[in-house]
Amino acid sequence: RVVVLDNQEISSDHSCISVRRRFLGNIIGAASFLVASSSSSLSSSAAHAVVIQNNNPQQQQQQQQSIFQAGKELTVEQALERFRLGQESLQYLLDHYDEICQEGGDNVRRYLGTVGFTSGLYGISKVLKTLKTEADDIVEFSELSEELMAAINQADGSSYMAIFTTTSTSGVPPQKYFDDAKIEVKRAKQVMNELSKQLKL
Repeated sequence: RVVVLDNQEISSDHSCISVRRRFLGNIIGAASFLVASSSSSLSSSAAHAVVIQNNNPQQQQQQQQSIFQAGKELTVEQALERFRLGQESLQYLLDHYDEICQEGGDNVRRYLGTVGFTSGLYGISKVLKTLKTEADDIVEFSELSEELMAAINQADGSSYMAIFTTTSTSGVPPQKYFDDAKIEVKRAKQVMNELSKQLKL
């Protein structure tokens, strides 16, 4: 007996075998997809454990914009809370650096507060300006603040380069830029520790 499948005439035995193979192939493909999706979801969840969470992105953005509204000063209490959140984001970035890097340079930058608005380091420059008058030594605090911003900017620049180096002709691997960024992240953490001492935190 002959059947038609995919516009081709083949025997019924071959047809059954072909159908079974396709059915099994679809099952295996679907299972692989579910496993990959689950792993990706878990990784993403773990890599964003400290970044400020809100189920409503629009509401979250409005909250951040409200805190850092142009022309609106932060209270000392707000600034201290943001400073602590910045330390947490920075520490988490260091503790899970390799995992975060796997999701690309922009993910590192997200923790640095230079991409998006979910990091505790978002708006850190304004935070430091508010806290300057609370420091034991305003001059030293100002110098440390500049050093912190320089470290964040250097880490941001290296992470940005890691995004495009794979498509450039430079031959420099992304890991080189991630390593450079990590050096600056460590420096930023040390500076924030010094700033904490100035603030008696």
